[in-house]
Amino acid sequence: MLTLQDCIGFSGLTPDQLEAIADHEHLDMIIAAEWAEVTLDKPEGEELVERMLAEEIDRCASHHKDEALRRYRAGLEEFHKQHPHR
Repeated sequence: MLTLQDCIGFSGLTPDQLEAIADHEHLDMIIAAEWAEVTLDKPEGEELVERMLAEEIDRCASHHKDEALRRYRAGLEEFHKQHPHR
């Protein structure tokens, strides 16, 4: 049986990045991890993930969710490091 941590490890994203995707799409973390693993293998996957992270950052900023905003911004920066061609 796979744990949440296993699924996060297979997803290709960090826990903060996955949390942002889960919040953006209103999904449980484990479903977001599965979605990310499949999506990042698609040609447009990185672009989609980057856009969703940016949209979730904007949402947090407009709702004054400072802690989530800080973590999601760091997650987007890390995503850019992991995927430099984005």
